[in-house]
Amino acid sequence: MSASLLTTTCQVCGAEESLDNLIARMVDDDQVRRLIGSLLVQSFSLGGLVVRYLRLHKPPKQKLRMDKLAKLLGELVPDIQRTAIERNGRTWAVGPDAWKAALQAVFEAQEKGTLSLPLDGNGYLYATLMRMADRTEAAQERESEAGRKHGSTNATVTVKGQPMAIGDALGKVFPTQDPELAKLDRDNKRAAPMPAAIREQIAAIRKRVPIPTKDLPTEEGN
Repeated sequence: MSASLLTTTCQVCGAEESLDNLIARMVDDDQVRRLIGSLLVQSFSLGGLVVRYLRLHKPPKQKLRMDKLAKLLGELVPDIQRTAIERNGRTWAVGPDAWKAALQAVFEAQEKGTLSLPLDGNGYLYATLMRMADRTEAAQERESEAGRKHGSTNATVTVKGQPMAIGDALGKVFPTQDPELAKLDRDNKRAAPMPAAIREQIAAIRKRVPIPTKDLPTEEGN
């Protein structure tokens, strides 16, 4: 799709005009016209944000020079089209939504009065893009790490056709308890508890049985 296929409509008279004609009337630099046209064709909403962003570079009571405009767009448009930026030898993936979010962040800084105007180049915008991309990458790394930890604790294996947790499987394959002791432990766990009535009878019998004295020392033997 080219800019000639996109039209704008006058809100007053309703007349329609192709986008490339509108740009040609507003911008007298051919390179700038091509850059703006290609940007608007790719994403009209993003193109509108970029045009608003370009105004932040205009000095007070002066026009924005075409050579400066061409330099700004000459960096922005190719990066927007390839959905990536490169700074300090590193490349960040930056999609259309990321561009929109970064531009909105620049506008918010302007509204808060924390942005020094006029802007000189795309440095502030690109720093915002890199900061947002770094935060996104860090969040994705945290999610991946959490997924790896969660997966390792819930991982299962099959032992003799029976699925079980890795920890239980290791206990089966590499028992830490002597087999005979383990068997006694299992038997004790399966054994039924002694009924209360029998425990009472045993206690009563023990009370009635006299303590043997033949083995006890006597006064004569002292």
